[in-house]
Amino acid sequence: MNLRPYQRQTIDNVKADWQSGFQNVMITVATGGGKTIIFLGLLAEELHNNPGKRCLIIAHRKELIDQPIERLAEFWPELAQRSGIVMADQDDCDQQIIVATVQTLGGRGRLDNILQHGAIDYIVTDESHHSISASYLAVYEQLKAANPNVKHLGVTATPIRADRKQFGDVYEKVSAHYGIKELVKLGYLAPPRWLAIQTGISLASVSKSGSGEDRDYNARGLANVFETDNCFELVVETHQKYATGRPAIAFTASVAGAYSLAEKFNDAGINAAAADGTTSREVRSQLIRDFRSGKLSVLCNVALWTEGLDLPEISCVHMVRPTQSDAYYIQCIGRGLRLLPGKDDALILDYAPAEVRNVTMLGDVLGVNVEKAAYMDEDAEEGEVIAGFTFDGDVKWMTGDPMEIIGRALDYLNLSPWRWNQQDKRSWMILGLGKNETDNTDRTLAMSPAGESMQLWGVWKKDEERWHSAKLLKEGTFEELSIVADEFAHKWGSEQLARKNQRWHTHPPTEGQIKYAGRLGINCDGMTKGGLAEAITYKLTLDALRRGGAHV
Repeated sequence: MNLRPYQRQTIDNVKADWQSGFQNVMITVATGGGKTIIFLGLLAEELHNNPGKRCLIIAHRKELIDQPIERLAEFWPELAQRSGIVMADQDDCDQQIIVATVQTLGGRGRLDNILQHGAIDYIVTDESHHSISASYLAVYEQLKAANPNVKHLGVTATPIRADRKQFGDVYEKVSAHYGIKELVKLGYLAPPRWLAIQTGISLASVSKSGSGEDRDYNARGLANVFETDNCFELVVETHQKYATGRPAIAFTASVAGAYSLAEKFNDAGINAAAADGTTSREVRSQLIRDFRSGKLSVLCNVALWTEGLDLPEISCVHMVRPTQSDAYYIQCIGRGLRLLPGKDDALILDYAPAEVRNVTMLGDVLGVNVEKAAYMDEDAEEGEVIAGFTFDGDVKWMTGDPMEIIGRALDYLNLSPWRWNQQDKRSWMILGLGKNETDNTDRTLAMSPAGESMQLWGVWKKDEERWHSAKLLKEGTFEELSIVADEFAHKWGSEQLARKNQRWHTHPPTEGQIKYAGRLGINCDGMTKGGLAEAITYKLTLDALRRGGAHV
């Protein structure tokens, strides 16, 4: 097993702290950082030096039970032969390494049966932010009564469910901390790109439940105001605008909402499915297989897949559930941060209520030292981006965030009466304006790819000229360039050629078009007359831009 450097360091830190007399320590490692590998690697080393010792791994839900056994079989097969599960009908209570749910251990006689085969020397609590509850404390008390020297490791990605005093009741020291920020900087998590989408929905009438840092919006009240047809249609539209082609997971406030959102995606031609706590294990496994194979594009759920889901294919997270809980938020967005070959980033789409500053958002959990008021657009309309940034070790705010500018560019291209042509979201935007009969000049506009500072070029050719020429018209923000482009198009554009929805665009190409396109190296197969005209204009325009000194 080749451990990553921070995994090796974490194991060394825990061992050093145990040797220094700290029996109960905690490590925090972001989702995707390999928490299971770390604590199994630690146990493997301890058992190698102390072959007669026993270990108990405690989790709070059945989805987390199989993972340690599977990893042992994969990387430490000799230990896998000495490991087992105590849960439901399984009762491998005599094994050296035992994995069990806290609910099972709290049942009558189950922990007694384990201890009859010898005391436990090492405890690992997976998702240890739950460990301050009474059910865990009762288990710890019984284990320590059997062995006062038992060593305890708590492992979590979200060490912020409760305050330090509460965690101090269980753990004496934090041996290592590698959060989202640290692992993105080290290159072990996908850089998140974050956009907050304005919904305009007020949560003023939604009550809160829980106490302390566990206090959050009441799920039923949240669903009543947030899970509407309009909101779910907005989610689908936003997915089509920013996340087309990205495998995605969506978190909702209610079970009914998860299924309703999946239906909206399917109605739009995006294959989606929902699952909840009552969904059988077999069905869940099949949904995950379908997602991995590409048969499903979106998985919708409430809190079913916040923990224990290892799906690095996820590259978009829809947070359709406002929350005040940092811990819950981190669990959700963590589903999209695992690395995969070819995966450049993780897109987090937040659907923000009107009271956006009272909910948890990505800037908060990354510890960005900026007030929300500094990066929120107060005037954003419903469906618009109200804030955005990228994080690759440094925060790049909305004003320089290409995702947000691309969104504005796409809106402009969709709403514009002119037939702009763009090959992909990061390419030049080209508008062929046709020949103006007053001066026999063929004109084209070219706008550089979306970015913080952009360029608008004019490209023209008179009848007697052989090549198109290019001239820089303006540099500036997208909004500034779009105004100039509209004025230019209205002045020089041919409605017959440059406006959308012209019938000739759907006609077959002419022989002359096909021959000319062939000389330019353009493949005409399957193209309409309009499509081929755009391809020719695109090619000639880029050639002219290069001659004019534009960076193409």
